[in-house]
Amino acid sequence: MEQAKTKGLPLIGIIFLLLGVFKFINGDDWIVWIILGVLFGGLGVFSRKQKGSDEQ
Repeated sequence: MEQAKTKGLPLIGIIFLLLGVFKFINGDDWIVWIILGVLFGGLGVFSRKQKGSDEQ
């Protein structure tokens, strides 16, 4: 089960982060969406291991 969690893309987090950016650009309340995006793993996209790195 842990492998499935680490191999999957944190789609919900990415959606919340994109919504936060969209709200920020429009001048609405955005901080809640950014916090939810971080909590749901949206920043994990930037720290994912590349193919071929030492995976176990």
